[in-house]
Amino acid sequence: MENRTALSITGIDKLDSNPMFLMGFTYKQFRAKVSHELSEASGISLEMFGAIKVLNTHGQMTQQELSDLLLRNRSVTKRLVDNAIKLNLIAASKSETNKKVKLLALTDEGQAVMLKCSPIVNDISQQFQSSLTKDESQQLTQLLAKLINMDEFVD
Repeated sequence: MENRTALSITGIDKLDSNPMFLMGFTYKQFRAKVSHELSEASGISLEMFGAIKVLNTHGQMTQQELSDLLLRNRSVTKRLVDNAIKLNLIAASKSETNKKVKLLALTDEGQAVMLKCSPIVNDISQQFQSSLTKDESQQLTQLLAKLINMDEFVD
């Protein structure tokens, strides 16, 4: 297995050996590949895939619950949901108990897109981790999970 610890990306040793820089660069490459493939396959974004995956896993929920599970601001989630509704991937309905609450659910078309796109995301993820052993991949996941602050939203 090739040792990539001496990889020169920028030619600046302190930057090229910075784990945060390397994580960001790796994610940009992963995101670009996944975004292109999802767009080609179904015309959706990686964020939209995340939303339909959450709805598929957890079922009907409020927009706030979706925001919380995606760790996204409500305004970003609203825009994402509005676009998914236009594509008929997500359906919105009023709550029976609280008419102010909008409940979101995956449509049949959303389910089909999720089933079509899940293998794409899984395949690309495996490609990106192909140079790691199973133990290294598990260790990387554990280390990255330690760095996540669940109280911070990203957009």
